[in-house]
Amino acid sequence: MKNGKIDAISVFLIIVLAIGAGLFIFSLMRSFGAEAQGNQDHPQMKKASRMLLTPFDREIGRKLMDQNNDGKCDVCGMPVEQCLDSGQLECNMGPNSKIGILGSQHAHANFKVYVEGKPLDFADSKYYMKSSFLHLDDNPDKEKASSVLHMHATGVPLWVFFKSLGMDFNSTCIAPENEEILCNDGNKKLKFFVNGIENNEFENYVFKDSDKILISYGNENKEQIQNQLNSITNSQ
Repeated sequence: MKNGKIDAISVFLIIVLAIGAGLFIFSLMRSFGAEAQGNQDHPQMKKASRMLLTPFDREIGRKLMDQNNDGKCDVCGMPVEQCLDSGQLECNMGPNSKIGILGSQHAHANFKVYVEGKPLDFADSKYYMKSSFLHLDDNPDKEKASSVLHMHATGVPLWVFFKSLGMDFNSTCIAPENEEILCNDGNKKLKFFVNGIENNEFENYVFKDSDKILISYGNENKEQIQNQLNSITNSQ
Protein backbone atom coordinates (compact mmCIF):
# COMPACT_ATOMS: atom_id res chain seq x y z
CA MET A 1 0.00 0.00 0.00
CA LYS A 2 2.82 2.35 0.83
CA ASN A 3 4.44 1.71 -2.52
CA GLY A 4 1.02 2.12 -4.13
CA LYS A 5 0.63 5.55 -2.60
CA ILE A 6 4.10 6.58 -3.76
CA ASP A 7 3.34 5.39 -7.30
CA ALA A 8 0.04 7.29 -7.32
CA ILE A 9 1.75 10.49 -6.21
CA SER A 10 4.45 10.05 -8.87
CA VAL A 11 1.83 9.60 -11.58
CA PHE A 12 -0.05 12.65 -10.33
CA LEU A 13 3.11 14.78 -10.39
CA ILE A 14 3.95 13.60 -13.91
CA ILE A 15 0.47 14.53 -15.11
CA VAL A 16 0.72 18.01 -13.51
CA LEU A 17 4.13 18.60 -15.09
CA ALA A 18 2.88 17.43 -18.49
CA ILE A 19 -0.11 19.79 -18.33
CA GLY A 20 2.16 22.71 -17.32
CA ALA A 21 4.55 21.99 -20.16
CA GLY A 22 1.68 21.81 -22.62
CA LEU A 23 0.29 25.16 -21.48
CA PHE A 24 3.74 26.75 -21.76
CA ILE A 25 4.22 25.46 -25.30
CA PHE A 26 0.72 26.64 -26.27
CA SER A 27 1.50 30.11 -24.91
CA LEU A 28 4.71 30.30 -26.95
CA MET A 29 2.90 29.22 -30.11
CA ARG A 30 0.26 31.93 -29.62
CA SER A 31 2.97 34.53 -29.09
CA PHE A 32 4.86 33.55 -32.24
CA GLY A 33 1.60 33.43 -34.18
CA ALA A 34 0.64 36.96 -33.10
CA GLU A 35 4.08 38.27 -34.07
CA ALA A 36 3.86 36.63 -37.48
CA GLN A 37 0.39 38.08 -38.02
CA GLY A 38 1.69 41.52 -37.02
CA ASN A 39 4.38 41.30 -39.69
CA GLN A 40 1.73 40.35 -42.27
CA ASP A 41 -0.45 43.27 -41.23
CA HIS A 42 2.45 45.71 -41.60
CA PRO A 43 4.48 44.54 -44.64
CA GLN A 44 5.95 48.01 -45.21
CA MET A 45 7.27 48.17 -41.66
CA LYS A 46 8.73 44.68 -42.10
CA LYS A 47 10.37 45.79 -45.34
CA ALA A 48 11.72 48.99 -43.79
CA SER A 49 13.26 47.10 -40.87
CA ARG A 50 15.42 45.17 -43.34
CA MET A 51 16.82 48.34 -44.93
CA LEU A 52 20.54 48.95 -44.54
CA LEU A 53 22.23 52.19 -43.64
CA THR A 54 23.74 53.94 -46.64
CA PRO A 55 27.38 55.16 -46.64
CA PHE A 56 26.02 58.64 -45.88
CA ASP A 57 24.02 57.32 -42.91
CA ARG A 58 27.07 55.62 -41.44
CA GLU A 59 29.20 58.72 -41.92
CA ILE A 60 26.70 61.09 -40.32
CA GLY A 61 25.91 58.56 -37.58
CA ARG A 62 29.59 58.39 -36.59
CA LYS A 63 29.70 62.19 -36.39
CA LEU A 64 26.57 62.29 -34.21
CA MET A 65 27.47 59.42 -31.87
CA ASP A 66 31.28 59.49 -31.75
CA GLN A 67 32.34 63.12 -31.63
CA ASN A 68 35.68 62.37 -29.92
CA ASN A 69 36.44 59.82 -32.66
CA ASP A 70 37.51 57.00 -30.35
CA GLY A 71 35.34 54.37 -32.03
CA LYS A 72 32.84 54.29 -29.16
CA CYS A 73 29.45 55.91 -28.73
CA ASP A 74 29.87 58.99 -26.54
CA VAL A 75 26.59 58.25 -24.72
CA CYS A 76 26.48 54.49 -24.12
CA GLY A 77 30.13 53.51 -24.59
CA MET A 78 29.33 50.72 -27.04
CA PRO A 79 31.33 50.38 -30.28
CA VAL A 80 29.82 52.96 -32.59
CA GLU A 81 29.67 50.45 -35.44
CA GLN A 82 27.48 48.24 -33.27
CA CYS A 83 25.11 51.16 -32.68
CA LEU A 84 25.00 51.80 -36.42
CA ASP A 85 24.35 48.13 -37.16
CA SER A 86 21.32 48.29 -34.85
CA GLY A 87 19.80 51.02 -37.06
CA GLN A 88 20.64 54.08 -34.96
CA LEU A 89 21.66 57.45 -36.35
CA GLU A 90 21.63 59.00 -32.88
CA CYS A 91 22.21 56.97 -29.72
CA ASN A 92 18.71 56.21 -28.48
CA MET A 93 20.04 55.91 -24.92
CA GLY A 94 20.82 59.62 -24.88
CA PRO A 95 18.35 62.03 -23.24
CA ASN A 96 18.44 64.37 -26.24
CA SER A 97 18.00 61.70 -28.89
CA LYS A 98 15.26 62.53 -31.42
CA ILE A 99 15.88 60.30 -34.45
CA GLY A 100 14.38 56.85 -33.98
CA ILE A 101 15.68 53.47 -35.07
CA LEU A 102 15.51 52.73 -38.79
CA GLY A 103 12.14 51.13 -39.56
CA SER A 104 10.29 52.74 -36.64
CA GLN A 105 7.84 54.39 -39.08
CA HIS A 106 7.17 55.07 -42.76
CA ALA A 107 5.73 58.48 -43.60
CA HIS A 108 5.50 60.54 -46.79
CA ALA A 109 5.47 64.21 -47.69
CA ASN A 110 5.19 66.05 -50.99
CA PHE A 111 7.62 68.90 -51.52
CA LYS A 112 8.87 71.47 -54.01
CA VAL A 113 11.98 73.63 -54.00
CA TYR A 114 12.05 76.85 -56.04
CA VAL A 115 15.12 79.00 -56.59
CA GLU A 116 14.37 82.42 -58.07
CA GLY A 117 11.14 81.16 -59.56
CA LYS A 118 12.51 77.94 -61.07
CA PRO A 119 11.74 74.51 -59.57
CA LEU A 120 14.65 72.22 -58.78
CA ASP A 121 14.32 68.89 -60.57
CA PHE A 122 15.12 65.90 -58.36
CA ALA A 123 14.03 63.28 -60.92
CA ASP A 124 17.51 61.82 -61.35
CA SER A 125 19.01 58.60 -59.99
CA LYS A 126 21.84 60.55 -58.34
CA TYR A 127 19.26 61.87 -55.84
CA TYR A 128 17.61 58.55 -54.95
CA MET A 129 18.13 56.57 -51.71
CA LYS A 130 21.11 58.54 -50.43
CA SER A 131 19.82 58.03 -46.88
CA SER A 132 17.68 55.14 -45.72
CA PHE A 133 16.19 57.41 -43.06
CA LEU A 134 14.89 60.15 -45.38
CA HIS A 135 15.06 59.86 -49.14
CA LEU A 136 13.53 59.92 -52.60
CA ASP A 137 12.59 56.66 -54.31
CA ASP A 138 13.19 55.75 -57.93
CA ASN A 139 9.82 55.62 -59.66
CA PRO A 140 8.66 55.39 -63.31
CA ASP A 141 6.40 58.32 -62.46
CA LYS A 142 8.96 61.14 -62.49
CA GLU A 143 6.66 63.46 -60.57
CA LYS A 144 6.56 61.00 -57.68
CA ALA A 145 10.27 60.31 -57.98
CA SER A 146 11.13 63.99 -57.68
CA SER A 147 8.56 65.23 -55.18
CA VAL A 148 7.72 62.49 -52.63
CA LEU A 149 9.88 62.23 -49.53
CA HIS A 150 10.02 58.91 -47.67
CA MET A 151 10.83 58.89 -43.94
CA HIS A 152 11.69 55.48 -42.47
CA ALA A 153 12.19 56.42 -38.83
CA THR A 154 10.63 58.72 -36.30
CA GLY A 155 11.98 62.21 -35.71
CA VAL A 156 14.13 62.64 -38.84
CA PRO A 157 14.67 66.36 -39.62
CA LEU A 158 14.82 67.70 -43.17
CA TRP A 159 18.51 68.52 -42.98
CA VAL A 160 19.27 64.78 -43.22
CA PHE A 161 17.74 64.67 -46.69
CA PHE A 162 19.48 67.78 -48.01
CA LYS A 163 22.81 66.88 -46.45
CA SER A 164 22.62 63.43 -48.06
CA LEU A 165 22.41 65.16 -51.46
CA GLY A 166 25.38 67.41 -50.74
CA MET A 167 23.12 70.45 -50.38
CA ASP A 168 23.10 72.99 -47.58
CA PHE A 169 19.79 74.26 -46.23
CA ASN A 170 19.05 76.31 -43.12
CA SER A 171 16.86 79.19 -41.99
CA THR A 172 18.72 81.83 -44.03
CA CYS A 173 20.54 80.08 -46.87
CA ILE A 174 20.22 77.31 -49.42
CA ALA A 175 22.98 75.90 -51.60
CA PRO A 176 21.76 73.70 -54.47
CA GLU A 177 24.19 70.99 -55.48
CA ASN A 178 27.42 72.41 -56.94
CA GLU A 179 25.98 75.92 -56.98
CA GLU A 180 26.65 79.09 -55.02
CA ILE A 181 25.16 79.61 -51.59
CA LEU A 182 22.04 81.75 -51.79
CA CYS A 183 21.24 83.66 -48.60
CA ASN A 184 18.77 86.30 -47.49
CA ASP A 185 19.81 89.46 -49.28
CA GLY A 186 17.63 92.53 -49.66
CA ASN A 187 14.31 91.51 -51.19
CA LYS A 188 15.51 87.98 -51.92
CA LYS A 189 14.68 85.74 -49.00
CA LEU A 190 14.42 82.06 -48.18
CA LYS A 191 10.90 81.00 -47.26
CA PHE A 192 9.57 77.76 -45.81
CA PHE A 193 5.93 76.66 -45.90
CA VAL A 194 4.16 73.60 -44.47
CA ASN A 195 0.63 72.92 -45.71
CA GLY A 196 0.37 76.48 -47.01
CA ILE A 197 1.44 78.13 -43.74
CA GLU A 198 4.83 79.81 -43.30
CA ASN A 199 7.00 77.89 -40.86
CA ASN A 200 10.24 78.89 -39.11
CA GLU A 201 11.66 75.43 -38.41
CA PHE A 202 13.33 75.09 -41.84
CA GLU A 203 16.04 72.36 -41.74
CA ASN A 204 14.94 71.13 -38.32
CA TYR A 205 11.36 70.42 -39.37
CA VAL A 206 10.19 66.81 -38.95
CA PHE A 207 7.34 66.29 -41.36
CA LYS A 208 4.11 64.48 -40.66
CA ASP A 209 2.52 61.99 -43.01
CA SER A 210 0.90 63.71 -46.04
CA ASP A 211 2.49 67.12 -45.34
CA LYS A 212 3.03 69.50 -48.26
CA ILE A 213 6.32 71.39 -48.04
CA LEU A 214 7.50 74.40 -50.06
CA ILE A 215 11.01 75.85 -49.94
CA SER A 216 11.36 79.01 -52.00
CA TYR A 217 14.23 81.46 -52.46
CA GLY A 218 13.69 84.76 -54.25
CA ASN A 219 11.59 87.92 -54.22
CA GLU A 220 8.22 86.40 -55.20
CA ASN A 221 4.99 88.21 -54.49
CA LYS A 222 2.01 86.56 -52.78
CA GLU A 223 0.47 85.42 -56.07
CA GLN A 224 3.69 83.79 -57.22
CA ILE A 225 4.11 82.03 -53.88
CA GLN A 226 0.53 80.78 -54.12
CA ASN A 227 1.24 79.38 -57.58
CA GLN A 228 4.25 77.54 -56.17
CA LEU A 229 2.14 76.15 -53.35
CA ASN A 230 -0.49 75.02 -55.85
CA SER A 231 2.19 73.14 -57.82
CA ILE A 232 2.76 70.69 -54.97
CA THR A 233 0.96 67.47 -55.83
CA ASN A 234 -0.76 64.84 -53.69
CA SER A 235 1.08 61.94 -55.34
CA GLN A 236 2.44 59.37 -52.87
